[in-house]
Amino acid sequence: MSYQCLDKERKLYFKKDSAKAISAVTKLIFDFDGVLVYTSQSYRQTIRKVVDYYFLEILGLEGEKGKLATIADIQNFKDTGLYNNDWNLSYAIITYYLALLTRKLQQKRVLQDFTKRFNNIQFTEVSSFLQTLGEVGAFLRHYGINATDLVSMKNDSALGIESFLAQSGLENQSSLETIVKRLVPYDFEKPDLLKRLFEESYLGNELFNRFYGIPPIFNFNESFLEKEAFIPTKKTLDALRLRFGKFTVYSEKPRVQGMYLLEKNDYKEYFDEKASIFFEDMIESEVGGEGIGLGKPNPTLFIELVKKFVRKGGGVAYVGDGVADALLVENARMKGLSNLSFLGVLCSSQHPNKLLSWYIKHEADAIMTDVNDIPNLLASLGGKI
Repeated sequence: MSYQCLDKERKLYFKKDSAKAISAVTKLIFDFDGVLVYTSQSYRQTIRKVVDYYFLEILGLEGEKGKLATIADIQNFKDTGLYNNDWNLSYAIITYYLALLTRKLQQKRVLQDFTKRFNNIQFTEVSSFLQTLGEVGAFLRHYGINATDLVSMKNDSALGIESFLAQSGLENQSSLETIVKRLVPYDFEKPDLLKRLFEESYLGNELFNRFYGIPPIFNFNESFLEKEAFIPTKKTLDALRLRFGKFTVYSEKPRVQGMYLLEKNDYKEYFDEKASIFFEDMIESEVGGEGIGLGKPNPTLFIELVKKFVRKGGGVAYVGDGVADALLVENARMKGLSNLSFLGVLCSSQHPNKLLSWYIKHEADAIMTDVNDIPNLLASLGGKI
């Protein structure tokens, strides 16, 4: 396939045989995180904080903050296309290290004692479960297990993160699955530990109480959500709205958080909230009988959304920021959605050149630094903007 570079400095490219399809686009659908707002200082820092807090504070293991989940580690998970949801990503990293902990216990020949003592623990509510995890941590510390040892195992050829990702994570470690999952309760719909810790870390005390209507437990004063700055300028959105009308969002971000940012930054007028799909919509549809995960890269709900905007002779473009978004569009095309273009942005990746290569592999129709390049792309292809 052949790509033409329109701006080398801005990394603005388009696939030559996609020029006609891009010019025929009549509607824009945006991902939210990494496309509309910068999240490198919010979600990714929250993931690091959650992993550190679980092992260093809740379990009380000795170690250095920031080492268990580095930005590079997080990007490696993202690059698989399987961890678009950051709750899932945090859970995956924690379960990875818990699996390593069981290996350490096995080496010390105390795994059977550990399993006998903790295999039947049950999550009922956060406060009492934190006390139980304190007992788990005391057991681990008694046998000299610390977080520093876990970090040192990250690059191991057999036990390292690369091997974990190659095996699609915890699912292939069936002998350890039960005890590991009991140690970090995670449920999309029910009260749990992982989601609660993540949301409190991400939102901070005030916004957590405001959005969830319950008092925080962990008492994090800092709000990472408040640090999310908008990427597109109003000049860009004004220009695009003249051609495409109001925009739509397809994102795994919770609706209340996305709308909060749009309202706070005076961007709400640009988006059609009722037509947009957020995390809650995916969960509700799944509960309604789909029986499968409807988050990215599953195209089921995305196809329904796109069909709402089809005009005769027109097309839809989805603007995304990662491998999961490219796979989402690829899967939708395989299901017969032929009027769909994918515009991939690079600004949210720690490795933009690597992501560019992934976009080319998955036949992105255009690749750019961020959404502010879309008007230049359209103008270069002869479209009115």
